[in-house]
Amino acid sequence: MAGHVLCLLLVSAIFAHADNSVPTIAKDFVFTFFNAYLNFADKPGILLMALVSNNNNGHANVVVTSPFRSFTTIRVSVAPYSVLKIPIAPQSLQAQFPGYNITADGRFVVEDKGIRLQSDLPVAVYAHAEVYDGSSADSFLVIPAIHLGTQYVAVTSTYPLYPNMIAVVAYQDNTRVTIGNQTVTINALQVASVASWTFLSGTVISGNKPFAAISGCTCGDVNIANCNYEAVMLLPVVGWGTQFVAIPFVYLTTNWYQVVANTNNAVVSADSTTIATLNAGEYRKFQIGAALVTSNHPVQLIQIGQSVWDGHNFISGPFFLQLPSTDKMSSSSVLFQPTGFIENTSVGHFSYFLRIVTNLAGAGTIQLDGTAIGALQFKHLPLSNFYYYELTTSNTTHRLTTNNPATHYFLISYTYGDVEGCGFVGAFDLPSTK
Repeated sequence: MAGHVLCLLLVSAIFAHADNSVPTIAKDFVFTFFNAYLNFADKPGILLMALVSNNNNGHANVVVTSPFRSFTTIRVSVAPYSVLKIPIAPQSLQAQFPGYNITADGRFVVEDKGIRLQSDLPVAVYAHAEVYDGSSADSFLVIPAIHLGTQYVAVTSTYPLYPNMIAVVAYQDNTRVTIGNQTVTINALQVASVASWTFLSGTVISGNKPFAAISGCTCGDVNIANCNYEAVMLLPVVGWGTQFVAIPFVYLTTNWYQVVANTNNAVVSADSTTIATLNAGEYRKFQIGAALVTSNHPVQLIQIGQSVWDGHNFISGPFFLQLPSTDKMSSSSVLFQPTGFIENTSVGHFSYFLRIVTNLAGAGTIQLDGTAIGALQFKHLPLSNFYYYELTTSNTTHRLTTNNPATHYFLISYTYGDVEGCGFVGAFDLPSTK
């Protein structure tokens, strides 16, 4: 009898997760690129790219549009079970391009620079920007329109060597958006952005209709290493959580993170040790080893890439990576390709890494490119019910699948190069806001 009760509880938990959340694949997306251009005389420009992942047994017909006057509509077909890299041009499509603006003072700039990507089949979309000489890059998962919200909190560099930025994209006409203490009304695919030499982390962003929000830094740093483009598409507050698996990037024993709150008296802890008590609109940068990060109120947690020593050279650079909370793990299969395409070969080639975080049921039941990852290959995160697996991989298309309905996981793909790094998170679920 006890076994039947346990089985019913497990089935109920699985279906509750499925009913409340939707995978981050969809048919409609809006986003923008905020400025990643350093404007040095020797910089040849920026590669802007949308990577479309079609994990369907059929061609996905994709249309990319923008109201920007120099933009030409893109129509492409993405083959079944493949990832297509779509160049986005011109580079002046970036919000507040060209960007090295020493007068950046946090005032609104409104531009017709939003991007809309539509597909006739559900797909996943990743945005990538990279300086053509391989000196700066970052990527982010594009949050589908069904997951867009009306309230966000920005995360930017706490050590900006170039302006910090916040950019919002309207999904509908007559969207009234407030960033900090400024308010503006914008129409569908218009972008309202602010750039500032000061810290913008903790800035509350709200609106009367769902919209997209991206924040970061044109070139930020963690402490005293190389600066790098840092960009993340923010999760709406309704997509935040209270428990996160924090694993340092490869070659590191500790890692920097940044957390922001939207509720007063949010107590953030790592393995039961209090890191910070935050009020709404406050943030904290902190450094920890592998740990389970928890909070008594929902928060947003960003992992920060940083320069590391691989045993031969200092490699990589700062980048932002959104960490989903453990209740947002997914059981859906995911198809992806690592980002980072323009190598600065003065030191060496790119190194690509994959991290899988899962529950107990996932250890031994997840397949990578058709081959099961053995349970003993997963490491246990102490003081938790979670496991993780990390490996070096290649810059080709990869697929994660599971046949076990009790398995829930998310993946992180990140890249190290000479003085640059980039990464994104995939395979997680979010509540639908539409």
